Amino acid sequence: MRKSMTLMALALFCTSAAGQQIYQWTDAQGRVQFSQLPPANTPYQQRDIRAPAPIGGELREPAAPATVDPAQTEAQAQQRQQEQARAEQLRTYCQQLRTDLKTLQDNPRLRRTNADGEVERIGEDERQRLIADTQANLEQHCKDQG
Repeated sequence: MRKSMTLMALALFCTSAAGQQIYQWTDAQGRVQFSQLPPANTPYQQRDIRAPAPIGGELREPAAPATVDPAQTEAQAQQRQQEQARAEQLRTYCQQLRTDLKTLQDNPRLRRTNADGEVERIGEDERQRLIADTQANLEQHCKDQG
């Protein structure tokens, strides 16, 4: 309880000190003096010690907008769209590879449908080859993908 009262009193003291004024005057020896209390029988100036307000306007003329070729801007936008589409395709491909790899590693008894429409079991040698191929594709294409 005593600590909280001390902290509260200290906080109040700090906020009241921040809002006070500073007084400036020149003493009898010609030196400029500053104080929180005004001098007796001496002319003084009151100084505000708060932070200055931010500058609202600009100091110089804004630069003229650069001339932009609309065709070039459109071409750049189209190129960005294509890059984004490729990145999305790569993300999808890498996610599918990760899913396939997990399935191959977690399920030793996999089956697939062959060209004749018959369901056949994948042998262990072929499963290991598929795991190696999938890992190689992941390393080659998906290094930068999470």
